[in-house]
Amino acid sequence: MNKSHTVEDYLNELEYQLRELPADERRAHLNEIRDHLMELVAEEGKTEQQIVYSFMSPEQLSQEILQEEQTSRQKKEFAIPDYWYGVTVISVIAPFGALALPLIFENIDIGLFLPFLLQFIVGAGVLFGYYKNKMTTKRGDILRKAGRMMVPVLALPFGLFSLNIMQTGELAAFNIAYLACYVLVWACTYLSMRSIYLNHVKIVELSSY
Repeated sequence: MNKSHTVEDYLNELEYQLRELPADERRAHLNEIRDHLMELVAEEGKTEQQIVYSFMSPEQLSQEILQEEQTSRQKKEFAIPDYWYGVTVISVIAPFGALALPLIFENIDIGLFLPFLLQFIVGAGVLFGYYKNKMTTKRGDILRKAGRMMVPVLALPFGLFSLNIMQTGELAAFNIAYLACYVLVWACTYLSMRSIYLNHVKIVELSSY
């Protein structure tokens, strides 16, 4: 039995049930259901409350829609490898290796590492901007594995930092500042990746109730 009194009340409940879907997909479903319900009101000459009362509940309809979306996504994921998402994640992680090298090489031209920095900036912008609300089960798994890879990466700058001290016998101010900035960027990146993944897991768990 529906507790909704109007079509908009029904749609508001349905929108909440479909909260795990991307906003554009959610709006498309809501617009389609709105048009269908209003057509029933016009054709059958009943009130919105009567039409909504006799219609499928928001909970039932949302389960069907989510199941259809999941099946559709799984088919697309199986048929079309998510190359661009993989490239994006790699573009975020890979530069950390190259950007650790200034800690060991003295008098190196920092400008040589500008392409790696730009690669990281673009990759992070796409991952934390575009893909943030477009997560799927497969993308979540990739992000989880990438997060695990980030942990051993952090050992590289500290290893090079220690090696530089052993070679020069000095504790250079530049290296200390560079290492601090490196760790700060690494931590922000790691925590942002973790936040996206945990938010995705939370949404999936809520949708299963």
